[in-house]
Amino acid sequence: MQEKLAKLAQKYYDEVVELRHRIHEEPELEFEEFNTARLICKILDKYKIPYKKNIAKTGILAYINGKNPGKCVLFRADMDALPVQEETNLPFSSKIKGKMHACGHDGHCAGLVGAMLVLNELKNEFSGTIKFMFQPAEEGSGGALPMIKEGILENPYVDAVFGCHLWGSVLENQVQIVSGEMMAGVDIFTLEFIGQGGHGAHPHTTKDPIIMAAKFINDIQCVISRRLRPVDAGVITIGSVRAGTTFNVIPQNAILKGTVRFLNEENHKLLKSNIERIAKAVALEFEAEFKLDYVREYPPLINDDKMAKLARKALSKIIKDENIIKEAKADMGAEDFAFLTKERPGAYIFVGIAKDINNPILHHSSNFCWDDENLKLLMKTHCVIALDFLASKD
Repeated sequence: MQEKLAKLAQKYYDEVVELRHRIHEEPELEFEEFNTARLICKILDKYKIPYKKNIAKTGILAYINGKNPGKCVLFRADMDALPVQEETNLPFSSKIKGKMHACGHDGHCAGLVGAMLVLNELKNEFSGTIKFMFQPAEEGSGGALPMIKEGILENPYVDAVFGCHLWGSVLENQVQIVSGEMMAGVDIFTLEFIGQGGHGAHPHTTKDPIIMAAKFINDIQCVISRRLRPVDAGVITIGSVRAGTTFNVIPQNAILKGTVRFLNEENHKLLKSNIERIAKAVALEFEAEFKLDYVREYPPLINDDKMAKLARKALSKIIKDENIIKEAKADMGAEDFAFLTKERPGAYIFVGIAKDINNPILHHSSNFCWDDENLKLLMKTHCVIALDFLASKD
């Protein structure tokens, strides 16, 4: 079977590369992925693979039924690009100013399409159903949850979920599959301090929101160093501070925007409550007011131990065991695949694209670039996991 998978992956490789390049040239931001979806549907129509489109606006769910009824497994790829100006000088660079596939989603789509074409040829050799989820808006608002709400995990009922991410800090021809904590949960917040403006020469007559913002920024970091257990991971980052218009005027308002990262619900509650507490304390100290808009985004991504072990065993059939990374610290980046693993047992897998571990490929960078050859391992990764899961007795 492994030799057959390799031959089929090679058979569709050129078509998969062409799809990757087409998607890369015409990147689309969250919930704008109409052309990306059109390109994918064109291939689905060509090979007569059934699908539903326009799920959560631009999402697609394709499916392949095996020779007999059986279990159902879902694989997911994200379609959206980022608001980044590309500087790679690739022959297939983005043609859209200010937009770029700077995180590998072009490859995720192409690789999953390639796996689908391979598995479509093998449908008489397995029982059960494989679903292929092409999802909008992973980078921003999150397209996984609205697709789940539209019923993609039902009819037939999905028993397990898997996803892959091309990863710049893992070497080519290596994969990382850990059990447990994989990626962080994320919240975002906007905090406004409302003071009293005035002349910069007379600060005693004002309630300076810039001083409030500065004190909040300093105090909030003590939550990480003094409230969170040293063995736990957490992040509070203030990414935007906006206040004032000129050098000699103390403004009335200061607005901060930040992100919070955590790996479990206990720490999520701790970080959130301390942000609220410190904001209130700072405003009270300066006899001012504050407004806090705190938004829950993605939960932590937790790999199911059983599914992670199944994936590692499957991958050992196509790559050497020493190239399967089984233990690693969780990444504090967030991933809305976590909504799928909250609903069903599953695992998320990093597929390496770095040529030199000392010079990792930086995600979300204007120079983000990786070799098309990595699509072959990505395709085969989906395939061996699908076949092994459907053949498993549990």
